[in-house]
Amino acid sequence: MHLQQQSNCMEQPQSMGPIRFRLVHLKRISILAVVVIVIVSWYISSQPDKSPVAKTVFLDMEKNLGQQLHVADVDIHERGVAKKRMMGLRADGANFTLDGKPVRLLSGAMHYFRVVPEYWRDRMLKMKAAGLNTLETYVPWNLHEPKKYTYNFKGILDLGRYLDIAHEVGLWVILRPGPYICAEWEFGGLPGWLATAKEHVRTTRPLFMDPVEVWFGRLLAEVVPRQYTNGGPIIAVQIENEYGSYGNDTAYMERLEKILESRGIVELLFTSDNLGGLFKGGVPGVLKTINFQDNATHRLQNLKEMQPDRPMMVMEYWTGWFDHWREDHHIYRLEKFERNLIEILDAGASVNFYMFHGGTNFGFMNGANTQYKTGGRTLPTVTSYDYDAPISETGDLTPKYFKIREILKSHTPPGVVPERLPEPPTTVGKFDYGRTTVTKALPLDKVLPLLEQPISSTQQNVHGLGYGYMLYTATVNQKPERLTVKGVVRDRALVMINDIFVGEMDEDTEDIELDHSLIKGDPPYTLKILVENQGRVNYGSGLKNQIKGIIGDVYINTEEKVAEFKVYTLDMSENFLQKLSAYSDWTSGTELNQVKTPAFYRATFTVEGRPKDTFVHMFKGNWEKGVVIVNHNNLGRYWNIGPQQTLYLPAPFLKEGENEIIVFEERTSAPEVLFCDKPSLGEIVYFRE
Repeated sequence: MHLQQQSNCMEQPQSMGPIRFRLVHLKRISILAVVVIVIVSWYISSQPDKSPVAKTVFLDMEKNLGQQLHVADVDIHERGVAKKRMMGLRADGANFTLDGKPVRLLSGAMHYFRVVPEYWRDRMLKMKAAGLNTLETYVPWNLHEPKKYTYNFKGILDLGRYLDIAHEVGLWVILRPGPYICAEWEFGGLPGWLATAKEHVRTTRPLFMDPVEVWFGRLLAEVVPRQYTNGGPIIAVQIENEYGSYGNDTAYMERLEKILESRGIVELLFTSDNLGGLFKGGVPGVLKTINFQDNATHRLQNLKEMQPDRPMMVMEYWTGWFDHWREDHHIYRLEKFERNLIEILDAGASVNFYMFHGGTNFGFMNGANTQYKTGGRTLPTVTSYDYDAPISETGDLTPKYFKIREILKSHTPPGVVPERLPEPPTTVGKFDYGRTTVTKALPLDKVLPLLEQPISSTQQNVHGLGYGYMLYTATVNQKPERLTVKGVVRDRALVMINDIFVGEMDEDTEDIELDHSLIKGDPPYTLKILVENQGRVNYGSGLKNQIKGIIGDVYINTEEKVAEFKVYTLDMSENFLQKLSAYSDWTSGTELNQVKTPAFYRATFTVEGRPKDTFVHMFKGNWEKGVVIVNHNNLGRYWNIGPQQTLYLPAPFLKEGENEIIVFEERTSAPEVLFCDKPSLGEIVYFRE
């Protein structure tokens, strides 16, 4: 029908009148512009060897078409023709206005990349039922561009679909595209291949800014048509993230502002920082918002003093906190949460609950902190991002959820929250699938033929940029009794001689004595070092130094320098997992117990009827450390040091009938894999007490 209307317009241009005729042609040009940008970005991703030329063409094209993109009514929404609006969100007085009318933003954070797509609508409906009118999300550059100029917007990364569902549910959207997002996410959302930029990260220097410009060109092709003034849900877009806690280069922030605007962003721009960062991280003329958890009145007073004639917005009111391995599970007391929320609302401020639904750090994408802001031991974040949020990791409604529902009704002016809120959807039930026996095993040395060709450690800046594990292999002539690293291991390493485990190292270990009684035979000896990237730092100056692996030289008995390693990448990619499942060399039967770790272990279990959410209880099952993969879905890391004891397995990862589970165990395996119907996130500690 839409195409037929266009055809009729072409046949009878004079009957339309000159103004309508020009508008129709402007609309066609805009649609064509979007299509061309998408095609060129696909071309860049499919032709990486030609990317420098393609990049130049892409940037020039976007520059020329930018104005057309943001003034046109671009109708590419899957739900149908978008309704163009004349005025978006404004922050010019004491209150926000939308379409010229006062509005209070009641927002909740939910990251699409931490929640399976099948549950997006359910979680959004629960947010709507709590009284919220807005959804907030970050955008993880590293997932969308895992390799330079190779983009992924499918499945859990289908940002366009996520935004469209929010629109259908009736939620406005606050978009926070970075490029840096923090979020307790690997490298703060920056791609691992950008770790080579080091001190250039988050600056205007070309080594960082050139990739940012290309990335934003691709990303904003998804975003621009879904802005509020184009009929979509996006009412505001954030510039960078908490930059005041990292630097004070106004030119960098202004450059990002211009990139967004030149590529068609016309909605309200803003920055967000904690109280200290407010003084350094802003952009002249751009709205400042604040992030905090306590002392609400004091912090809002400071924000108001900085912007006396603009509305107040708490962009991150932290509903809970995240966990590191070796710590306890953090809880933020409901009484404190309630008191600070009331202070925020009574002050007339808008608020975004960070997080409203936390989700999961699937795969190897958890972030890390350092012991101190300036450096020190890496503290990796656990797999669960439950965050003690109002909606739990698994979609359950907590007492905090119902308290928010109550407070929003009673502490906002009439009409801000509907008098009769809809009932939230019924939470999906959980199921205990019992236990399943491990039937096959595959030691690490037999996996090498399935991996991509190794690279030499003598090549600079070509390894240590990925995720998961790296395996360093070499031969040495001396019988190893001591191993020394003149440099640093990032982050943790298992040392094997002739495939026998002889020691463990981490970033604080310079050398280790090896148990030479375990080392048999005559030289040469095979040395293997399995190094785990436990998650790149996502906050602070540590961002400048996030190449992983063995950084420096390795010596045997302090004398023999290992001249060269072959370095394999073990990132549990889909290509590798397909080969692994189909591999014929698995060990089974009576030889199963003879397999030495590190190793892969395989089991199957049957789901009868419609799958339900469940949990894999690695702690109770007596596994030590590794990752769990179900039907090629990487659930994330487990580690018996806690706090987290179970891994969340959402129903969409399962299928009716036989399901495959693969465990990669580093040290201590077990004969069974156990399931349960309740999460166990560890011993509780009350945060900020």
